[in-house]
Amino acid sequence: MGKLIRILCLLVAIGFAAAPAYARDIGLSEVVREALTSNPDVTEARNQWMARREEVRQAQGGFLPSVDLNAGIGYEKTDSPTTRAARGESNDLTRKELGLSVTQMLFDGWGTRSEVDRQQARTDSAAARLLSVGESTAMQAVQAYVDLGRRQSLRGISVESLQIHKRIEDQIRLRSEAGVGRRADYDQVLSRVALAEVNLVSADVNLLDAQTVFQRVIGRPPSEQALSPEALDAAVLPGSLEQALEIARANNPVLRTAAADIEAARAQHEAAKQFDYPRFDLELGGNLNDNIGGTEGHVDDVSAMVRMRYNLFRGGTDTARKQATAHNINEAKDVRDRSLRQLEESIRLAWAAYKATESQLPLLIRRVDAALATRNAYEKQFNIGQRTLLDLLNSENEVLQARQAVVETRADMLLAQYRVLEAMGALIDHVGVGDALATTGNDG
Repeated sequence: MGKLIRILCLLVAIGFAAAPAYARDIGLSEVVREALTSNPDVTEARNQWMARREEVRQAQGGFLPSVDLNAGIGYEKTDSPTTRAARGESNDLTRKELGLSVTQMLFDGWGTRSEVDRQQARTDSAAARLLSVGESTAMQAVQAYVDLGRRQSLRGISVESLQIHKRIEDQIRLRSEAGVGRRADYDQVLSRVALAEVNLVSADVNLLDAQTVFQRVIGRPPSEQALSPEALDAAVLPGSLEQALEIARANNPVLRTAAADIEAARAQHEAAKQFDYPRFDLELGGNLNDNIGGTEGHVDDVSAMVRMRYNLFRGGTDTARKQATAHNINEAKDVRDRSLRQLEESIRLAWAAYKATESQLPLLIRRVDAALATRNAYEKQFNIGQRTLLDLLNSENEVLQARQAVVETRADMLLAQYRVLEAMGALIDHVGVGDALATTGNDG
């Protein structure tokens, strides 16, 4: 039931047509919702799931009777012993036919039942794939959101660094003009200002790239407001890698897709055995005919029969079909095993990245504090002649690198946390899209 609710929530997210807000930035959950609404991969998976549902109903039609009506009228010329005995020649008549037949399958070697099971398994596979594509799209939206915030922060640091270098440039220029500074110091600070300007240009390019990716994933350009993605609460994530792996094995939609594909292959194998048995049908029919076989007048008949059909030889195709479907089962199992290995690899890598960045972040924050304290001390010492300009500029560069490292590591840690959630099949639920849409209904 929980799986069905998640599918319905995702379907509503796809069909939800909210007007994008360009004047202000919205939260991460709304960004994910917009991505699910507009992303063609998700809508494709949704349409595939809906088509599979109809194929189940199509297969179930094999349990119901087939009713056929046939009618015809036309010219018939008959030259037979009957016509020659009656007329001495052939007979030309207007032939008329009207018939109704009803065929009800009684037994077909469990072929129809197996086909219904196969289509139901394919529907389950499509539903799981829809969740998988939704989780993947949600992760793309999260990454676009976090990377945009990252690039905005890095550009802000570059702007501040350029302003500080320009302030130092002004200070050195005034000293040089007053005759108390050296020309070499002024040239050196000009070099650092140029480097800060280059860094700002690079930051602008990186920010533009992040905005472009955001527009591709979300379906609209981002607003101008700065984003500040926050780290996840540790309680959201499992306490250990083993717990994360266990949850992922149970809930990851890719594995659910693979499991459903195995069931579909097994049902197809069972359907291939139907020709080992005779087929029984109940056939009811009635005809109202006129001028049949060169004899004038009506010819009516009614029949009710149980008919058996049993193929004795078909060139070995039935045996080959059963062997092929048996191999299809093994193929589906191999796909599942490969998917499991890939899932375990991705969650181990994400967990390792999460733990590494979690350990690094407090150390990098301490580095920023220390670098700022050093820069402030060097600036005071430089003003009283106890530090060289190179010492001051180097301390400023250390602050820049330390702050950039904090921004990069914080973003990497957040992405690693969300990748763990994605691998566990819990990303959509966590960002709140499923809960927010659960009460809005379903268009399917």
